Amino acid sequence: MKHNFFGIFGKVFFYTVLILTIVIVAMFVFLSDQIKSAVETTQQLQIADAFQTFFVQIEGRTDEEAAELARQFHQKNTSFEFCLENSDKEVIFQTDHFKRSDIPSDLDSGNKIITKGTRLTQNRMNFFKAGGSDRFQFVTISAGGMRLYVTSSTSGAFIYHIFIWDAIAAFAIVFCASLIAAAVFARRITKPIKKIAGDTRKMSELQIVDEPRQRNDEIGQLAGDVYKMYRALQSTIEQLEYEIKREKEMEENQRFFFSAASHELKTPIAATSALLEGMLENVVRPEEYPKYIRECMRMTKEQSRLVSEILEMVKLSGGLIVQKQESTNLKETIESVIGAHKSIADARNIDLDMDIPGNIFCTYDTGLFAKALSNVVINAIDNTSDGKKVHLYVKRDGLKIRLYIFNEGETIPEEDLPRLFEPFFSRDKARSKTREHSGLGLAIVKKTLDLMEVPFFIENMENGVLFCMDLPY
Repeated sequence: MKHNFFGIFGKVFFYTVLILTIVIVAMFVFLSDQIKSAVETTQQLQIADAFQTFFVQIEGRTDEEAAELARQFHQKNTSFEFCLENSDKEVIFQTDHFKRSDIPSDLDSGNKIITKGTRLTQNRMNFFKAGGSDRFQFVTISAGGMRLYVTSSTSGAFIYHIFIWDAIAAFAIVFCASLIAAAVFARRITKPIKKIAGDTRKMSELQIVDEPRQRNDEIGQLAGDVYKMYRALQSTIEQLEYEIKREKEMEENQRFFFSAASHELKTPIAATSALLEGMLENVVRPEEYPKYIRECMRMTKEQSRLVSEILEMVKLSGGLIVQKQESTNLKETIESVIGAHKSIADARNIDLDMDIPGNIFCTYDTGLFAKALSNVVINAIDNTSDGKKVHLYVKRDGLKIRLYIFNEGETIPEEDLPRLFEPFFSRDKARSKTREHSGLGLAIVKKTLDLMEVPFFIENMENGVLFCMDLPY
């Protein structure tokens, strides 16, 4: 699959990073002003606290005493730059690095708290921005008219400089962490969605898709629903493929069936027609007419039987038969079938017997079952050597009765077993011509038992062939 960064992963990642960046920048802008204000206010409070005692000491002192006190204070607090003026605005003490700015003329000596603005006052200390610089200065007016000028040790630009670089470093760290967090978040969100997209692509290509992992959220529910839909569609496709295959097989079987039926009907019709034409053209002597007429009648009966069996196959294949299920004594049904074929078996000295308890009742359509069993018994007799045995018996198997029909004689080649139930299939062409076979007997058995939903199979034994069917109680 082609990777597209601006797919769902790229979009989730981009929007997450964008939101985090906006939040970080907003916090940076907000905190920059707050930090500067906090630093400046802290400096003002420190200056006010440091000079409060000195201010009290110089009140009422002479210029020389005030200058000496200022010198002593500077020796102890060298970090402060300040200037002291008397009431005549003459400088009586000034530190080496003090730079005096323009002092506002409307200084207020009142007792006010610090307020934000160009000028801040607290405890008779007037703070203002120094001209040409962003350092804060304050002026204190004593009761004797003395003025004390103090400059803050740190400028606003310096504060901003330090803050900017620290903020940039912090922003870079937070931004990198945000990128990693956004990538992890986007991956966790998009991975199952991409998995669903990949699975749906495989589904569209009819590829096998594994069952998704269980999740308890909406994505997991979506994946589960998609997989259920896939299983349903897969089952439908398999069913359609099976139906198409089955339909093709049925069409092929029908073509083969009608082709074989046409061939089977053509032979006796042609023979009958030849005999009748021979009699009409006086090829056959009149005294031989009865013999050939009886042969024509025999072939006509054979054609009639074949047509009846073809119609039976059509009914079974077309679902035109409505079953009448009833509980029937199995022994009585089998006795009636055996009785109909006893004379044929006796004529060939075949021992046709059964071992069926009289208390077994099975539920089936008696007519259909008798027809299928009759064809099986006929086929067993036809494939049993003279003087051998055909034996019918049952065994209980859970909720079913298994009926066995065993005939002594030659076994069937393994390659012929799957084809025994095909219409007109004969593994012994020579012998089939000497017996009254239509070639539809076992095909009718299969159609009938399939319609009755009775499982059956045929297998070779050591000295014969065994046919089995499972009958429901």
